[in-house]
Amino acid sequence: MLRLTGILVWFLTLAPALVSQVVPKELLSIPTRLELNKPTTEVKAGTTVSYTVTLKNAQDQAVAAPSNLQLEIETPTGQKTVMVPAGQSSANFTWQAQNSGVGRMTVRSGTLHPASGLVLVAPSPKAELLMAPLSHPVAAIAEMARTPQAPPPPPQHHLGMGGAAGMRTAGGAAKATAGGQSPPPPPPAPVAAPSPAPATALGQAKTIQLFVDPASVYPKGPNQWAAKISIAAMNQDALVPVSTDVPIHFTTTSGQLSPSDIVLPAGQLSNFEHPVQLTSDHYGKTAVNAVSSLGMAGPAEVDYLQPLPSQLRLSVTTPVLAGTGSSTVNVEVCLLDESGAVTSSDQDMQVTLTASGQLASPTLPIPHGSYCSSPMVWTSTSGPAHIRAEAVGLKADTQNLVFPSFPWYFVWLAAGGGLLGALVSSSGDLFSARWWSHTWRGLVLGAILGALFYLFARFGAIALPMNSPVNIQNIPVVSGVGALLLGFLGGLYGRKFWQKEDDKPQPPAPPIARGAAGGAEGGGD
Repeated sequence: MLRLTGILVWFLTLAPALVSQVVPKELLSIPTRLELNKPTTEVKAGTTVSYTVTLKNAQDQAVAAPSNLQLEIETPTGQKTVMVPAGQSSANFTWQAQNSGVGRMTVRSGTLHPASGLVLVAPSPKAELLMAPLSHPVAAIAEMARTPQAPPPPPQHHLGMGGAAGMRTAGGAAKATAGGQSPPPPPPAPVAAPSPAPATALGQAKTIQLFVDPASVYPKGPNQWAAKISIAAMNQDALVPVSTDVPIHFTTTSGQLSPSDIVLPAGQLSNFEHPVQLTSDHYGKTAVNAVSSLGMAGPAEVDYLQPLPSQLRLSVTTPVLAGTGSSTVNVEVCLLDESGAVTSSDQDMQVTLTASGQLASPTLPIPHGSYCSSPMVWTSTSGPAHIRAEAVGLKADTQNLVFPSFPWYFVWLAAGGGLLGALVSSSGDLFSARWWSHTWRGLVLGAILGALFYLFARFGAIALPMNSPVNIQNIPVVSGVGALLLGFLGGLYGRKFWQKEDDKPQPPAPPIARGAAGGAEGGGD
């Protein structure tokens, strides 16, 4: 029991903060940032890369552009422009990869939070073939052709038979004789085998380089920051694939890494196709490091940005007709940054409200760390109305709306229900001669009673008898069905309590009168 009580107290304490973090629906239709479908990618030089830019709202959902939206794109080789048509949420563009290396793609449009991405351009397959190890026989022959050979032997002179015989030994080998003849030329020197070539023309990877995108992280939603962490194998300033599997461990001073350990397989340049995810639930700065068998990389600084509020935004619900004839709406005020995304302040904000009608309070507080205020009730009579929100240092906001007028057709529905109730209340004499003589009075009276009953019930000025099976407080007074039902009850119960003398059934003749009448008739006979 104590544990349950503690949980309930904790929930009640946290509930106001949770409610204040809910983003009104109308704010979710506003695009606030751009997003690339490929934040990091690895391609070969000479290939064409296709990108998609999407408009996102304050809760990381795709939304349509209210009008034609022009996007300015900065590529590693120049700039280009694309258009997001009105009613569409995305646009496509392509880019031709040329020189190997790591470049950045940035997309901007007005005050929207920009999108960025990293692209690693690997050497083309032709370049890799030129740097491949010389293991093929054709390559070995070409290498041998480039190896210096021993000089050819000098030409041999014709010798006499004596000389030839003198050079012959028992084993058939030639050797020098005392006759002074020149020795035979030495055999050719053996050709040395080609030494193994390095893995590439630049050698093996010696270090890793750390990349973070983006380095300045805008929130993707309330308390949601995300970035991509990638590494690339390097030799000096050139991209070089690793020769063996390289395990890499990532660390950060703030946020969560998923995963924190990866393995860069042999022959790979990077993990750009599968970057590490870095997320955080609060703004501030952090640093990322990478440790591997090829050494350390980093620290790379990441800044989780919390844009400052620059404007107020009023959120007003649809007017709800009250039983008194006036209407009420719920009013919230949210803090927005320059792009229109919800944001918070590190200080308590006091918002002043001015409106036609009646406000529950002339001020609305927005606590520090919160995006919106708590809802407040605004009541007004029918007709046009306006409300304005102001705060020091922020752009004010004004909303205009029309409160609905009193729905008189509900009264006509209640009158029709009263007529039906009057019919049911007098169903005992239905279609009798006596019923027809009083029909018009009963129907008119039932309709009037139904309309009056509805009006009194609407303002809470009437109640049914204790033994009634119906509780009129459970019947909605601002709906057509509710008005018809209330009118029916008014006609039904009203005709029972409000009857004319001639509406009441005539009592039967007493027995004495009937006997006297019979005796008189008999005496006459």
